[in-house]
Amino acid sequence: MESPEGLQGVITLLIMPIFFASNALYPMETFPAFLKILLEYNPMAYLINGIRYFAIGPDFMALGRHYQYTRADIAFSYLSLIVFASVMFVFAWWWFRKVIVT
Repeated sequence: MESPEGLQGVITLLIMPIFFASNALYPMETFPAFLKILLEYNPMAYLINGIRYFAIGPDFMALGRHYQYTRADIAFSYLSLIVFASVMFVFAWWWFRKVIVT
């Protein structure tokens, strides 16, 4: 990138679709079928589950919808985030080793 604004534009271009395709704003049940499939592989959805669990608690109501998380759900979310971060770290390490700085 030649400017900080360009880098911020690329980051926004990548992050915004991931955020809107997570369950942060809308319940998962209201998504169309193809977005439900994407939500299963969206790391942001697992992050949101953890934030809700630790900030609000395991059992709460929001917008007329009842949410209930178990410790197993949160452990799965945590492990999913660890796997995602590990895969992205290995990819970044591999990509960084290919770069030649002149």
